[in-house]
Amino acid sequence: MENAAETHDTHNIQENLQRCYADGEEYVRQNPAKSALVGLGVGFLLAQLPLRWMLLALVKLLFLVVKPVTFIYAISKLIDDVRAARVE
Repeated sequence: MENAAETHDTHNIQENLQRCYADGEEYVRQNPAKSALVGLGVGFLLAQLPLRWMLLALVKLLFLVVKPVTFIYAISKLIDDVRAARVE
């Protein structure tokens, strides 16, 4: 039953995406100059973003978080092992 519901949901999502894509194509065909200007504006803004520095900051943040997360995971496993030993 669950599989049928998931298939139905997936079909609805695909249908909605296809409809949005078709609506977008129609809008571009009706307003080509406006669409081109919006595309140029978005492209310019994306070019101005410091993506390299944002990526480096994300990598540094991930490396900073790895040690505490690993420590917390190890402590939780240790607690599980102690509880399992008490039960036996």
